[in-house]
Amino acid sequence: MNEISNFRQHAVRALFWSFFQNWGGRALGMIVFVLLARLVSPAEFGIASSAFLLLNLLMLVSEFGFGDALNQRPGLEAADVNVPFFLSMGMSIAFACVVALTSHEIARQMGVDGLAPYLVATAAICPFLTLANFQDAMYRRAMMFRPLAMRTLAGIVAGGVVGIVMALLNFGTWALIGQYAAQVLLNVAWLWSRPVWLPSFTLRRQSGRQLSIFGLNIVIQRLIDFVTLRSVDFIILLVYGPASLALFTVSSRLNLTLLQLLQSGISGVGTTMLSKIADDIPRLQRLYVRTTSICALFGTPIFVGLAATAPEVNRIMFGERWAGAEQVMLPILLVGGVYCILFINGSYLVALGKPQTLLWTMVLKAACVLPPLYFIRMNSVSSTAILYCVTLILETPFVFHLTLRALSLKWSSLARPVGLPLLACFSAFILVYWLRESQAFHFQNVFLSGIAYGAIYAAIYLGGIALLAFDLGRTNIYFIRNAIKR
Repeated sequence: MNEISNFRQHAVRALFWSFFQNWGGRALGMIVFVLLARLVSPAEFGIASSAFLLLNLLMLVSEFGFGDALNQRPGLEAADVNVPFFLSMGMSIAFACVVALTSHEIARQMGVDGLAPYLVATAAICPFLTLANFQDAMYRRAMMFRPLAMRTLAGIVAGGVVGIVMALLNFGTWALIGQYAAQVLLNVAWLWSRPVWLPSFTLRRQSGRQLSIFGLNIVIQRLIDFVTLRSVDFIILLVYGPASLALFTVSSRLNLTLLQLLQSGISGVGTTMLSKIADDIPRLQRLYVRTTSICALFGTPIFVGLAATAPEVNRIMFGERWAGAEQVMLPILLVGGVYCILFINGSYLVALGKPQTLLWTMVLKAACVLPPLYFIRMNSVSSTAILYCVTLILETPFVFHLTLRALSLKWSSLARPVGLPLLACFSAFILVYWLRESQAFHFQNVFLSGIAYGAIYAAIYLGGIALLAFDLGRTNIYFIRNAIKR
């Protein structure tokens, strides 16, 4: 019992600091993003978004899934990390050089005038990101989430100051790139000044091969996920131009931030902790039902409520410059309400040592999303976003089926814990949407409008939970409270 109690206390402390890192970091990052969106024009924002698309792809390949592989591998020794580290650093430097040499051709293919120098600058960040990511993985493996939290907040503040000052000085696109570069460089300096692991020339090829095989499954899954999720960005860029890409980026940022808050906060600790109890299937079953229920009860209503008030949220956050973004924001936030439950599946599949199953879920997502995006041409950014969101929903039942089968659970185990909260929040959204379309209320002030529609949504949702799932809400609250106390 003492071992179980110590494990739970350690997990709760780690989860607290992981949440502190991610909630504090994402909140600060969102503030910086909003300020820069107000200071930089949509055209300049779109050019930066185009450059960051390529940087994300470079990092995905060069990291090669080693972060998850290092965290998952039992009995890891310091020398085991050397081969993955040198391999990843070599790839990131090589990719950065290739992009720098071919930047003008890449810019021409992407159809963005003047993009080349920004591609060179963002590619130069890639090796520094690799340095930060490896030390970050070893910190997480050592369960040292407190210093990671401090580092994250310091990096975001420093990068934000640099970016805002550059934007005020009319540096435009360079302000966005300077903000990110300053954040990464501070992270590297912080982590490597207090390393928990240092490279050596002791190369263990056998362990390196094993880590590479595990990482290969992860990187293939992420590549498929990247192509699936980011194809809409490339299509919008190529068809409508960088200013429209900026509109889509701004519209989807709130949803992305909320998903990252949940995903990185839980998964960062969850994958590490769940892998330690992967042999206890009954315990995993109970945790799976509980965590999906908590996300449906407390997470999904936030996304759906923001979708219900998307016009007010957009005007308050980004201002009149980004008018029309709410038409893209609304469907994306509705899908986010489903995905905040769906992402839980990945943590359990990885903990069970089933990256291949996770890979198949990504293949399935690609099969649902890519054909419609590439073969159905819509007439606006908002209609393209709606098409994209509809295709994302198609994979949901299949992903749940694969995870339930891996855990030897039936669909009925989720019917009440997940189904009732979804029914309550989407019913509240439909009523608010109907009231808005019927113009039952008319407010001159955007703040009053947001408060009124938000209050109506909250009242209907909470009333629905009180009528349909009061005991479910109470037990989930007790579970969270007891976990924190212990």
